[in-house]
Amino acid sequence: GHDLPAVTLVGVLNADAALSLPDFRAAERTFQLLVQVAGRAGRADQAGRVLIQTRNPEHPAVACAAQHDVRTFVESELEEREEVGHPPFSRAALVRFEGTDEPSVRREAERWGQLAERQAREVRIFPPTPAPLARLRNRYRYHFFLRSTSHTALFEVLRTLARASSPRSIKVSIDVDPMTML
Repeated sequence: GHDLPAVTLVGVLNADAALSLPDFRAAERTFQLLVQVAGRAGRADQAGRVLIQTRNPEHPAVACAAQHDVRTFVESELEEREEVGHPPFSRAALVRFEGTDEPSVRREAERWGQLAERQAREVRIFPPTPAPLARLRNRYRYHFFLRSTSHTALFEVLRTLARASSPRSIKVSIDVDPMTML
């Protein structure tokens, strides 16, 4: 990190914003950011102070960051992910669609979603939806999420999808174990 020796006060406004993102890693990212920014306050012999504005101070990402309690946060996060079946207790993939004509992008995402559904035996397919950033640089974006505890079953579906064709006007990408859902 950057050493900013004269910084003794750090404020985080609306720390909850990142927690509401539709991404299973939102709490992890919020925790990391809060701990990292808090580390900028008070270096060497100067005391530091960190103020966090939040509507949800009990959330493990906020509460553990405030105490710099990495162990408790990791245990809490892993317990929650195991309960709902998110990685690392499963494998996941995000199939993204992007193009200039929204109806075409939506139809292609739905067509691929149906193709995945026909192949999925041990794979949960979440239906196609507009991406959280539904329009970016004048391009419409849709995606769907796949998750499975079986690596083999997930990759069978992904192989089928990788062989599928789509119009040139629509960019399709498959991200295995995506780092972001945006």
